[in-house]
Amino acid sequence: MFGWRARIGVIVSPPNTVVEGELAQMAPEGVSIHAARLGRPEGLAGQLGADVIRQTNDDLPRAAKSLNELRLNVVVFAHTAGSMVGGPNYDAELITMLESTVGCPAITTAGAAVAALTQAGTKKLALLTPYPEQMTLMEKEYLEMTVPGLKVVSHRSLGVSSGLAIGDIEPMEAYRESRNIDTGQADALFLSGTNWRTVDVARLIESDLGMPVFSANLVSMWAALGRLGISGKTGYGSLLDQT
Repeated sequence: MFGWRARIGVIVSPPNTVVEGELAQMAPEGVSIHAARLGRPEGLAGQLGADVIRQTNDDLPRAAKSLNELRLNVVVFAHTAGSMVGGPNYDAELITMLESTVGCPAITTAGAAVAALTQAGTKKLALLTPYPEQMTLMEKEYLEMTVPGLKVVSHRSLGVSSGLAIGDIEPMEAYRESRNIDTGQADALFLSGTNWRTVDVARLIESDLGMPVFSANLVSMWAALGRLGISGKTGYGSLLDQT
């Protein structure tokens, strides 16, 4: 039986082709992944931006309800910017809605990132995203607002304006960009975006930079396993190695 230890539900954005695969790749033995996908309002296909995200989030209750027969142990809203767009109170509202609809503990990728960075004691962060600059600045503001004492000392945006195109970026590009961003003053690196393939290179980046590396899907799995009381699968960097 799949999920004999635990079942993790995941709600993903319409163009995301990566998160289900990466979470399944990192799932320990006996832990299964079950996905629901948000629908996009007509006329917004392929677009990125805060307004588009908020309108797409209107479909969250329907997507959550589609999971409520699975007897999930935890559900993850795996969309980094998806709850950052409205600030911490909006993130909390989404968690409350998900928990009441699905009937199990809920996590957002944004909340998982805050928890992981806080636990690590991160104070100086390098932030790397595949998004346009405006969305990266929104994430910078959110993280500085929610992680105690945190300052984003450097950030870089790849400027990809299509969600589907983000999923097509090869992992080695994440490695190269991680070596190019200024990490001289940072004590950790965050690779944002659940649709960005990063977990295959996270350990290599950590080894070469000599600092903790957090990715959106890594923190999502770490937070989910923490709720479940299940140890992480090794090989994907220090965060899961420590669970």
